[in-house]
Amino acid sequence: MEQIEFLEAELKMMLDNIQRIKEYKGIHELEKWKPYNSNVVGELKHRGVSLKQRITLVSKITTRDLFCSK
Repeated sequence: MEQIEFLEAELKMMLDNIQRIKEYKGIHELEKWKPYNSNVVGELKHRGVSLKQRITLVSKITTRDLFCSK
């Protein structure tokens, strides 16, 4: 169950990061100068890798794991 909670937290962080990218784009949309790199986009890439790793761990969970305490 712990891995599912971690997955849920990871998904919330991903959604938060997507929202931040939308805000970042809106801020710089009207400016003449456009940035070519940002930490916000780098964080999104990191979240994608983290989410993939978390899904790999969750894919190893069986139904029995949910109901049997360890």
